[in-house]
Amino acid sequence: MVERHTEIEETTLGQIISRDYRKSRVLTRFGVDFSCGGGQTLDQALGGHTKELQDVLQEWQQIDGAAPERKMDFLGWDMAFLANYIIQLHHRFVGTQTRFVTELAFKVANSNSTRHPDMKAVADIFAAAGGKLELKGKQEEKELFPYIMALEEARSNGGALQAASFGSVSVPITAVKSEGEQIVAALKQIRSLTKNYVPPAYTTSTCPILYKLLEAYEEDALLHLHLENNILFPKAIQTEQSLWSKGQIIQTEFN
Repeated sequence: MVERHTEIEETTLGQIISRDYRKSRVLTRFGVDFSCGGGQTLDQALGGHTKELQDVLQEWQQIDGAAPERKMDFLGWDMAFLANYIIQLHHRFVGTQTRFVTELAFKVANSNSTRHPDMKAVADIFAAAGGKLELKGKQEEKELFPYIMALEEARSNGGALQAASFGSVSVPITAVKSEGEQIVAALKQIRSLTKNYVPPAYTTSTCPILYKLLEAYEEDALLHLHLENNILFPKAIQTEQSLWSKGQIIQTEFN
């Protein structure tokens, strides 16, 4: 039996997963949202269920004892570099994959409507969630990410920065985090409907392909949102507060 440790009980999921992303796979199987719910402790996320807590800790202990994987040092990157990484890798992935997977999902649903009517629900849920994730990325690239990059430049060179028209950076962050929570909930629903992406018997040959694409999309989305909510956004809020205290952010009459 794995003992409960004070460090685990007091450390947030976002902090734990940021140090070792392999542990996120365990949380996904237990239905725990670490990407948008990273501010919770493991105990809080599991609702105090001791058995599940012990099971997760046991699997995490095995991960700690395994050989480390080569990984990106997301925690060590500055905000501008991380924001650009999210845009180039994750936003572009969403932009290229969403329409393709949506079209395939509806084709599979139509081809298997008699035996597996739930596939239509999968297609509908994915179309809505994918569209929302794509729009979220476009909104971030318009104002929020450029401002975060400007925060990083002001922090690194000590220069002045004009206050954003939206006020505190926490305002748009709160909005996009709320959208992210809805997206994660939808992807979790798809995982449930597809029984963890296991294609049912007697389906067309394209169904296994769709399920692999859906699983890959969820995996990318969870990492994408984790990088934003648990690493980039907290740094942006902290940096903005620091710059305000140092008088580096200039408030004008137009703000």
